[in-house]
Amino acid sequence: MTVKKYAWILIAAALLAVVVAPTMALANNGPHGGYVADTDMCAQCHRAHTAPSTLTWTDNQGGQKNALLLTDTGQNYLFCLACHDNAAQGADTNVMGGVYQGTAYGTSGGDLISGAFGSVGTTQGALYDSHGTAVSSTHLINSQSWGAYGGGLFGQKAADVVAGGNDPALYGTGNKIVMDCSTCHDPHGSSNYRLLKDAVNGVAVGGYDGTASDLDPFGTAYSAQNPKPTPYVISNEVGYPQGGFQLHIKYPNYDPDYTTALYAKPPANDTNKGMTGWCVGCHTTYNVAVRGTSPITATPNYIVSSSSVYNAGDTLGLVARHRHPMNVPLSNYLGAQGLVTGSTLGLPVAHDASEQRSTGSPLYVAGNYTSSDWVDCLTCHNSHGATTTMTGWADLGAASTEEVVGSRGVMPTDSNLLKMNNRGVCEACHNK
Repeated sequence: MTVKKYAWILIAAALLAVVVAPTMALANNGPHGGYVADTDMCAQCHRAHTAPSTLTWTDNQGGQKNALLLTDTGQNYLFCLACHDNAAQGADTNVMGGVYQGTAYGTSGGDLISGAFGSVGTTQGALYDSHGTAVSSTHLINSQSWGAYGGGLFGQKAADVVAGGNDPALYGTGNKIVMDCSTCHDPHGSSNYRLLKDAVNGVAVGGYDGTASDLDPFGTAYSAQNPKPTPYVISNEVGYPQGGFQLHIKYPNYDPDYTTALYAKPPANDTNKGMTGWCVGCHTTYNVAVRGTSPITATPNYIVSSSSVYNAGDTLGLVARHRHPMNVPLSNYLGAQGLVTGSTLGLPVAHDASEQRSTGSPLYVAGNYTSSDWVDCLTCHNSHGATTTMTGWADLGAASTEEVVGSRGVMPTDSNLLKMNNRGVCEACHNK
């Protein structure tokens, strides 16, 4: 049975249970957070005594407990698609087709900034977005095991020395993760932007502090019942609570924008946080920075390089692997020719929190950059899926006699969730 047919079955069951269509789902609102003392939101997904679902959740002791969900599917992502699929009626965010189907929180019919996971099209096994364009790469959502890129086939911490280069901890792609929607998102809400979990892959990337002694934005003391949010990822969207989402608070003035990237630097401009700090919960080696003093400006704590040691399976063995620095301002590039900061080819960067949009203010325009804006993971990559293509030079592989490394050829040919065809994300800023 196709994903679409499953979604319709789940929708029908949900409609019978609640009589009317559910409230529109907003990130940290709708059924996903903003719960108050007399909330009815629980009943949109759960049944306390009659739940037919076999789906489970894991408690903090590692025990598997039934999630009491109203569904007849045994797969987490199919339950989510009861609202978020092409045919679903519960949410305007169609993550499979990658389009926004509402009018209030983005451009109607516009592409979601996360990209599309894709649905099965007429060609067996191929995935397509709502425009009929082939989806070339995605994060997995169907409970398959996946190894996070960022450590190679066998990775190791830079300070470790392991015989043969095979770290027992298996950092990087050796660290297999079961992937579904709840691997990254918390359906009940979190301190972070877009329901991003406060702990992912066992790593704390946000959360709440019940011992905080200061006052919240409403003048109430933080406590165990009113814990202080400690988010990693925030936004410049209209009305976004940049201190993070508090529990038991509705945010009626928050207007998410699902089709325009309005990324913000992390709280306190902490270089260990932000979207990059969140992503390295799985991509464990991607934000390992080597700091020193700038040879040109004598600025201390300057990011000199970013690298870690691992075997990438490319015949070069266990060597230091170097990466583009993340959570850094565009001004960090001090080459002979400056970065393009006003190009119409602009990629989304993280702006200062002071640039938060307000009702009636102009929306962000691609290319509206300043030298202090930060580059992070979502500057170059989509979080759900991409329809970009990789052709030409990078697709020659072993057929090229000039660009062969060992026996692997020119790699990779996968689009790797990149926002632009081939490696256009490089040219967009570097203008070579």
